[in-house]
Amino acid sequence: MGNGKKLWWAPLGCVFVWAQVAAGQVALVDPKLPTYTPVQGVSGSLKSVGSDTMNNEMALWAEGFQRFYPNVKIEIEGKGSSTAPPALIAGSAQFGPVSRPMKQAEALVRDIVTRYEQRSHAQGLPPL
Repeated sequence: MGNGKKLWWAPLGCVFVWAQVAAGQVALVDPKLPTYTPVQGVSGSLKSVGSDTMNNEMALWAEGFQRFYPNVKIEIEGKGSSTAPPALIAGSAQFGPVSRPMKQAEALVRDIVTRYEQRSHAQGLPPL
């Protein structure tokens, strides 16, 4: 068998392995979960600011979400992971995808804001 004939099997093997992995992912879904039923009247806008590495995943999520809720406008800005925490803290985004672990300073600010908002809510004060 020549090299050309041996290489023919490589892509087929890759497809087979990929299909097995994809099939395995489906099996990880809990069969006891009920089928999702959309609710009526959902509209508005959502914004994602963060990792540009996560843009494809966020776009796929947005596409799936809009199948259920076409009246929701979704904006995705990929500006880097470091832009996610400030956007979430400022309230200018509802999602902040990060493709790396949060830095210590980012996590500290997140924790401070979360604690403040929990106390504010408990005391009936408006959120940040």
